[in-house]
Amino acid sequence: MDMKMNPVPTPAMEWGEGKPTLVFLHYFGGAATSWQWVAQQLSDFRCVALDLPGFGEAPVLEIPSLSHYARVVSEELEQLAIADYILIGHSMGGKIALQVAVESDRPPKQVILVAPSPPTQEPMPVEEKQRLLNNHPSRENAETTLNSTTRRELRDEQRAIALETHMVVADTAWRWWLLEGMNHSIADQVANLQIPVTVVASQDDPVISFDTIHNEVLEYVPNSHLIATEGVGHLIPLEAADWLVEQIRTVTSEAVVDRSLSLV
Repeated sequence: MDMKMNPVPTPAMEWGEGKPTLVFLHYFGGAATSWQWVAQQLSDFRCVALDLPGFGEAPVLEIPSLSHYARVVSEELEQLAIADYILIGHSMGGKIALQVAVESDRPPKQVILVAPSPPTQEPMPVEEKQRLLNNHPSRENAETTLNSTTRRELRDEQRAIALETHMVVADTAWRWWLLEGMNHSIADQVANLQIPVTVVASQDDPVISFDTIHNEVLEYVPNSHLIATEGVGHLIPLEAADWLVEQIRTVTSEAVVDRSLSLV
């Protein structure tokens, strides 16, 4: 049986060079370009951001599932000759990053989760889910979502890209995440995860609450530790890119030191 789920290459954006490679997975409604304000400041690493299937310019999956999304990511990393890497996932991308970590034959050295969808079921009010399901795609829906998920004002360019990436999500990918993906628990699989995991979160995130981070992420992900901030909403890579870059640098520096010591 051919296990290749995505014969058309997933579009990727790249910045910089250096080791290890930082691989970025975007949020629901985002795309690879959502990471540009972070990745551009990390040019001493090779930074690769992927459009997940059905988002940005990536083709949809015929049979979407967390496992199939993870397989697409692994296949793309193989095509890009990426083996030594740190996987950074935001929101939906965080849950997919965990799936990659537990399934891949070449798992990441570590995972950084930014305001992640939990490995359990992601809570969402019924009215909010219906709004998203019933009004996609529309600019009004995108603006409502953006305004309700952020706590800091975005720059004009950031806002324009956030609205555009929201509106171009394929309907199949949009509905899959809201009806299936966010509700699919991988807690049992994640329980066996051995690699270090850093969770970056805001106490004022209106989408993934701080209680959810503690009770549904840290509680279920072994070898995890928390880096917290406040006054920032759900779109940390856009709202607080400079701060997030500092946290990524700290975490990756510690990882490089740990690997060097293990080779002595």
